[in-house]
Amino acid sequence: MAKATHRPPTRGLTEGAILAALTVIVAAAGLFAPFVGVLLAPLPIMLLAIRWGPRVAALAAVVATAVLLQFVGPSNALPAAAMFGPPGLALGWGIWRGLGAEPTILAGAAAFLVSTSAVVVAATALLHQDLVGELIKSQVDALRMAASLQQKLGGPSEQITELRQLADQMPHVLHALLPVILAGGALVSSYLCYAVARAVLRRVGHALPAVRPMLTWRVPPVLAAALLWISGGLSLASLRVVSLGTAAFDAMLAMLFVFGFQGALVGIRWLAARQIPRFAIVLAGLLLISSGPLPIMALAMVGVLDTWFDYRKLGPGGPHRQPTGDAPTGGGEARPGEHTKAVHPR
Repeated sequence: MAKATHRPPTRGLTEGAILAALTVIVAAAGLFAPFVGVLLAPLPIMLLAIRWGPRVAALAAVVATAVLLQFVGPSNALPAAAMFGPPGLALGWGIWRGLGAEPTILAGAAAFLVSTSAVVVAATALLHQDLVGELIKSQVDALRMAASLQQKLGGPSEQITELRQLADQMPHVLHALLPVILAGGALVSSYLCYAVARAVLRRVGHALPAVRPMLTWRVPPVLAAALLWISGGLSLASLRVVSLGTAAFDAMLAMLFVFGFQGALVGIRWLAARQIPRFAIVLAGLLLISSGPLPIMALAMVGVLDTWFDYRKLGPGGPHRQPTGDAPTGGGEARPGEHTKAVHPR
């Protein structure tokens, strides 16, 4: 993909000013609807990076942040800038460099994770706000309110006791789950933002690469082996070093999530090949997930084995191999004749 010149022309700077103003509007709206802001605010910065390169996009992000500071103050402007600046730059840079859909989404996820962590740290250090503590407190209060309500309605005493015990354990559990929650949320946010950008930017002449169909997703063997070794090593080390227990728990959860998801794809592929209706597949998945940790561990084991034994036959010569981007599952279909548009400065 062609890159922008070192000295952007006047038109690039003009577009940067316009899209910076649009970023301010969307980011300000995101203060009232955070989910919409996370998905839409990075798009103008992403478009600038695609058309004119990261330098113009970074300049527009700085200008948008300065304008937000004047209108909403630092306590709102800086978190908003962290949500649209780094993710938009990372996603746009990935397309500008021609990395492809999946590496671009991973770059965006890393930017989302870094920016979210920076917001939490800055809020604690500069504004003396414990965002994590407030979030955990809200969840604990909700559980205790549910227990009190069930007690007033005459609910079973055993269920009320379980809710109160869960409320007492919730702070420790959420603190341990926090890294996994942040990483998973960053990945989902980056994927959704890329999907929205692909639908929107196509209409202005920039066809982004399609994400491979979800049923063809698989963890590379090198990464799979690294996850297994890290999780196993931390688990063994935590037997001697108690302080590593939280890290071992997070690594185990990450491994269960990654390989459990891959095992679920194996099951979906197997059921779909036998023409099982979709609603039955969804119902079976919900029942399996709600049955406890053992089925999830079984799915994770299937996912581990699929990495090396290729149960879905995704390798070269497999009978069910699909071309990249020709199915709508997980990333939308590529239109006939649609290609990534080379970006040239105008």
